[in-house]
Amino acid sequence: MRKVLFLTRHFPPYVTGGASRAWQFASNFATIGWEPVVVAPPAITGMAAGANSGANPVSELHRTAPDLDASGLDPAARCALLHGQEVPGMKRPFKGKTTRQFRSVTDGSLWQKSAASMVEKILEQEPEIDLLYAQGPPLEPLHLALDVARRYSLNIMLDITAPLDPLMPQPGASRSSAAAKAEEQILLSGVPLLTPNRFLKEYFLKKYHGRLDHSLVTIAPPAYDPSHPVFRRQPQRGSNTVLHIALYLDKLPKGDLKALIAALDAWIRADGMVAGGVELLLLGAGVPELLRRTAKKPLQKLFAIDETGGIDRELEACRTASFFCAALGNAAANASIVPDRLIDSLGMGVPLCIVAPEGEASRLLTEAGGMIAPAGDAGAIMELFRAMASAASFGNLQAAPDWLRQKHDITTVMRELRGAIASQPLR
Repeated sequence: MRKVLFLTRHFPPYVTGGASRAWQFASNFATIGWEPVVVAPPAITGMAAGANSGANPVSELHRTAPDLDASGLDPAARCALLHGQEVPGMKRPFKGKTTRQFRSVTDGSLWQKSAASMVEKILEQEPEIDLLYAQGPPLEPLHLALDVARRYSLNIMLDITAPLDPLMPQPGASRSSAAAKAEEQILLSGVPLLTPNRFLKEYFLKKYHGRLDHSLVTIAPPAYDPSHPVFRRQPQRGSNTVLHIALYLDKLPKGDLKALIAALDAWIRADGMVAGGVELLLLGAGVPELLRRTAKKPLQKLFAIDETGGIDRELEACRTASFFCAALGNAAANASIVPDRLIDSLGMGVPLCIVAPEGEASRLLTEAGGMIAPAGDAGAIMELFRAMASAASFGNLQAAPDWLRQKHDITTVMRELRGAIASQPLR
């Protein structure tokens, strides 16, 4: 069987944006005739975070640094680590070599140096490798893949999951930042590209009009893997007396987070929601800041947090929820983002709602029949939660239609990926 070499800084046990995508692609490449060899960030010990494979486990996985021991971290620090962020206070309890190991999660140059050395050894030992897959942002796996593909004459596939220039300037606007230059270099490198949605593909084609060949860009939608054990268990929506809400929070701008907190406060006051009657299962990179800003509020009594984290625990939280809600901020790049757990919840048949700017996620929610409120609008967000809670109490919430769930099934997405690979001649 031919082999594909994966280069990614997003992979379980991390729950960073793109980790589920890389994991699902790697574990399902065998279904289209390729054996994956994955180069990924260090594993984590001392907590239950992890990800059970679906039908096709990844057997060859190389970590770029020794395992990180998270047993001494508090919940906020564990959450930061799992989301690829710098661990708060890391320099105090961890010194020397251990500090460097933790930095290997957040410092791209350390990852790239270790990964480059590892890739050289892998290619010497495994001549069956015909294809390179690299995911970004961040930029390091993309730069490394382009260099390795050139030196070893390998075929390559770059998966661009979000704007490489996070400010996402409008097509025609000029920027001379390092991020803008790197994006232009990578997008115009002449190699096949993947994007997760049409919004991002069209943005790139407009931005690089006449220079980026549209035939090089394939849409491989975000996916859920129904072969994962959590999808095979019978759906549970919590008890009949407790409203369980899986609430995913991105890292929100201050104003957007303030509006969300005000909306939740107003909702629980207006509808008399009390601890024991509603539970907010918190997920996402924005959780530590939400906890900090609600430390003295009654609202925090409604929060439930899994201190161990990890993809499996997040999937279980979604499966048992009465409904799933994602909160994205008004940052420009968020118009092109769809959170991984939103897609998983869609695949499970969990009713959906979202707080987000106009963009790909809100378009998807419209297709799914979910409810939408604009980010930063406290009044609209409060009404969103009231409407979802009321519909849940009467059993009126609906799952996404079957055709949309089929579109995001990993089996369907792997067919798109196979087509993109087939479009380039393999050596």
